[in-house]
Parts: sequence; structure tokens; C-alpha cells
Amino acid sequence: MSAIDRYWREGFPHVEGWVHGGLLAYLKLVDQIQADAGIAGHGAEIGVFHGKFFIALASLLPPDGKMTALDVFDDQSKNIDGAGEGSLEKIKSNVAAYGRCDIDHVYIATDSTALTALDRVNLVRDRGPFRLFSVDGCHTVEHTLSDLRTAEDCLSSGGVIILDDFMHPHWPGVTQAASLFCAGVPRVAPFLYAHHKLFMVGVGWHAHFVDACRNTLAHHDSMKMTTMFHSKVVSIYP
Repeated sequence: MSAIDRYWREGFPHVEGWVHGGLLAYLKLVDQIQADAGIAGHGAEIGVFHGKFFIALASLLPPDGKMTALDVFDDQSKNIDGAGEGSLEKIKSNVAAYGRCDIDHVYIATDSTALTALDRVNLVRDRGPFRLFSVDGCHTVEHTLSDLRTAEDCLSSGGVIILDDFMHPHWPGVTQAASLFCAGVPRVAPFLYAHHKLFMVGVGWHAHFVDACRNTLAHHDSMKMTTMFHSKVVSIYP
């Protein structure tokens, strides 16, 4: 049994958070596409709450991989929209109980919008580059746009950004931020949408990822090819 399958069965149900169980198949698909293409890198997440998705991403890394959490944690004065009140003690407890012991987990207490260009360079140098980067911090337009730019700057070649709550009616700022981000002609483009997660990859890899997802999911009852921000996207809904 793979590490992520074991976590999904033994740990996932016990970790508090808002992650759809159906995402397992799409995380494994993205991981397989990267593995087949020889894409390397580490993992990171902005906005980790109690670690439900953080531990899942870490389970996809090779032994001695680096998994980095960036969050305000207990300094909730900076959590301006209340998008999940995190706890450093709680996430460390969950990682100890359900995470892998052969992964280097680091927890950086920070307001992600305050990261400078030098901070991003140091993050990549010390902890990256990243092949899996989840954006799930404050869901305001300003925060999400800033976090998408941070993720883009820190990706490895073939690395994937996973944006949470895209097109979620309770968090319209995320969708607005994605629109503004993509209007700026970024170096990444969306290729997969499932369970309110929007997956993006570098434009040079986009066709490869779209084709791989379309071929794998061709017989999925809820799959539809669509266009988002001028890019072909494999969309799964609901």
C-alpha cells in the first residue's frame, strides 16, 4: 500500500479540515504524471490549518523529501478572513500521529503576503524547489494573488500549484484572485479542476499534463474538457 493510500485510510478521517475525499485519485494522478516525466522537487503549503492536506502532499514525496508549512499559526490577528484558525501544536501532533517519519517537516510562522523577493529566494534555496505547492491561506483577493505569485516563483520545472476553493461560492476572493493572476500572463496555466481545487503547471508542461489527465480520465462520467483563462482544462464536476 502506498503512503498516501495508507494516510487516506488511517489518518485522513481523523484530521480536522475541509478536503474532499475524492481528491485522492487526482493527487495520485498528478504524482504519477510527474514521476513518469522525471519531475523532481519538494512540497509546500501556504495555509495548513491542522494538516489534513499538508500530510497528504508529504506522503507523495520520496524518502528524505522536504515538506514546508507557511502559516500564521497561532497569531490569528493576521488571519483576517477567518479561513481556518490554525494551531502549530495541533498540526505537529497530527504529523507525528499520521505523517511519515522519513520526511523533513518544517513549520514557518509568517504572514505570506509579507514575503519579500529575497525571502522567496531563500525559501527555494533552503527548502525547494517545489513540485507540489498548495495555496490555501487567507482567501481574500490580495492574499490569494500574493500567494499564487509566491508559489509560481518557487516551482521546479514541471511543478504543480494546487489552488484551494476555486469557484467556491463562500470564498469569491479566490476565484477573483485567480482571474487577476491569469490575466497577468503568468508562467503557469491551469490543466485540471476537481472538487474546488485548481491545478496549474508551467506553460511548457501544460499540454503534457492536459493530455495525460484527459487520457486517464476519458471514461469518467463527470469529466468535461473546457477552457479556463485561455487554457485547456480537464474539469471534473461535481
